[in-house]
Amino acid sequence: FSVVTCAHNDHLMNVCILAALWLVRERLPLAAGLALGTAFSLKYFPLVFLPILLDSGNALFIDTQGAFIEGGVQRGSIGAGYRMRASDDWVVGVFGYYDYLNSAYDNSFSQLSFGVEALGPVFETRANIYLPLGDDHALEGMGRGEISGGKLMFREGMERARRGADVEAGVRVPLSGASDKIQLKVFGGSYWYDGDNIDDKLGAKLRAELSFTDLPGLPGGSTVTVGASGSYDNEDHFKGAAMARLRVPLGAGSSTGPADPFDPLTQRVERNRTIETHRGATGDLENAVIELNGQTAGNVIDISAANGDAAAINAIIAAAGDNALILANGAIGLDQSLTLNNGQVLLGGGGLLSLRGASSGGEGWFHNQGAATTLTGYNPAQDVITMASNSAVSTLSITGGLAAIGSTGTSNLMIDRVDISGTNRDGIRLSRVDGAIIQNSSIHDLYICESSTECEFSVFDPNRAPYAAVSAHGTKNLTIRDTEIDNVTYGLFAGSAIDESDWPPVITDAASNITLDNVTISRSRREGLLFVAANDVNLNKVTVDNSMQDRDMDLVALQGTRDVVITDMVLKGGINGLMLVTSSSMPEGAVTTNVSVDGLTIDGTRNAGIFLNPVSGINFKNVAITNAGTYGVFLYGSEWDFLGGPISDVTFDNLTIDKAGTAGLYFMGPSLDVKGDVTVTGTPRDCKVDPSWDGSLGGSLTQGPGSVLTVNGGVLDQTN
Repeated sequence: FSVVTCAHNDHLMNVCILAALWLVRERLPLAAGLALGTAFSLKYFPLVFLPILLDSGNALFIDTQGAFIEGGVQRGSIGAGYRMRASDDWVVGVFGYYDYLNSAYDNSFSQLSFGVEALGPVFETRANIYLPLGDDHALEGMGRGEISGGKLMFREGMERARRGADVEAGVRVPLSGASDKIQLKVFGGSYWYDGDNIDDKLGAKLRAELSFTDLPGLPGGSTVTVGASGSYDNEDHFKGAAMARLRVPLGAGSSTGPADPFDPLTQRVERNRTIETHRGATGDLENAVIELNGQTAGNVIDISAANGDAAAINAIIAAAGDNALILANGAIGLDQSLTLNNGQVLLGGGGLLSLRGASSGGEGWFHNQGAATTLTGYNPAQDVITMASNSAVSTLSITGGLAAIGSTGTSNLMIDRVDISGTNRDGIRLSRVDGAIIQNSSIHDLYICESSTECEFSVFDPNRAPYAAVSAHGTKNLTIRDTEIDNVTYGLFAGSAIDESDWPPVITDAASNITLDNVTISRSRREGLLFVAANDVNLNKVTVDNSMQDRDMDLVALQGTRDVVITDMVLKGGINGLMLVTSSSMPEGAVTTNVSVDGLTIDGTRNAGIFLNPVSGINFKNVAITNAGTYGVFLYGSEWDFLGGPISDVTFDNLTIDKAGTAGLYFMGPSLDVKGDVTVTGTPRDCKVDPSWDGSLGGSLTQGPGSVLTVNGGVLDQTN
């Protein structure tokens, strides 16, 4: 038996030592080989070859080998064979092996292999066949979409062991006599491995080995072999390798003396000791599910400027049917809206689609190899693209038109990797849409409306906030993520559809379940974010930065909006940073309440950092306000219930205000139950209350049981 020990150094060739204990007997010579890896990734590679000499002069042998390689690849082989002397000069042999491989993807493979050989004093030849056992293994993310029969289909990514065979013939190059202590052999051969949904692998190989024996310092009969090999095939192309091998005989050769170190009976078996595997999209064809919209892909069509005007392109799109994949190529001008049907996906040149196998569940990709695509709308009264339910657009630049993308009364839209600019009104316009995702996109340089009469939002016209990068009116289940908005009139307008035909007004289509995640808005002429009568709003890692312009409005406004969570928001510039307000003209129930803020930084507003105007149930945590033009926080309550009533139930947990222009806190009108801790630094006054027109205090603070507000450690109440 053998014990293997190893030493590994990142900067040196790995060296491993094989120590063996053996029973020395006349008929049990033990040949132990040690491979020294030329690749730094090899950790250890032990080899034991045990020939058993028979009375007939023939031999049985047992051969084992293992390799443990960085990256998790392990392999091993065990085999046995029989060699017989066919004449004084020739030895023929047969052998069989069991091989095991644990691949870099942690997949296990095994195979049986069989071989024959004929070894002579000058020439030798051999052949092997390899027969894998067991099943193939799926590889996530390695699948591929391909077009078959005009439809987009999917092949699952697989790692597969391959059946194969190889043959080789070699010649000993005469250096002097046959009994020389140096031998040079040159070999040539060919190999083949089958393909499953890929081409067979066919190649040729050459190798040369130079062996030395009876070297000083080594046991008698030891050999040192160095070699080089090269191969070329239709799959891997050229590959080369170098090898160094030390072979030490550990048993007795015969009663008459040491064994011949070049005796064919004890030479190593030449075969591929690694199971040949292939990794790629080789699964059976199956239906492809497009991850963008979750629909099973249908027909595939190409569109470009060569198809004609928008009417001609729309006819091609309509004929493709539902769930078609539309591959756009290059610049396309449109004199009317390009209209998608249900479930269709419009993919621009260079775009990638993530796919899933409908049967296997495997994951993979499809690539549109066309030129980068720009759609230009020449009709200012029509949207460039009109989306239908379950449709998707990806990897497009869109300019011109009324809006770049529009959709009304639809559901489950996906807008991915679009660049929108130069529209005549909104960037993306969604009306009464149920379910839409906008991601990885850029909306910039849209029309800037300077007219307050035409463009400023009014509570007396709550359905209208024109010229928005994203206008989501009466839309629910909307997500905007990983998106940048720059140089626009409004950033996002998300408002419920309100029927004002009677009093009181009523909400007909609620703006609800709206999420923004990692969204940046800069240089918005008016509100960066405007929510009107919305509910269930989640704002995570949102930045609104209007610090680089002079004329603007509040940065974030919640008008009659409830159930809001704000996390890690950054606001810069603007008039007021965060405006929370409830208007008496809103429908019943459209009040701003249940707002939770954790992580908010506000800097450089012209008026207040936070402005509260008849709201309740507001919780602030970890808020830092710097350089506010007037007040850190403006609390503006009303004495009249029909106007919203007092500010009430507000909590400040770790609110810091630094360098406000006038005061940290400013109270106007009644406030009830305001609690928490506030720190004010670098500001003329900690808090301020102006007298009203009749000389009494214009602001009041009434605290119920358990409501304590401290400013710089001191309790603030009605007395001070």
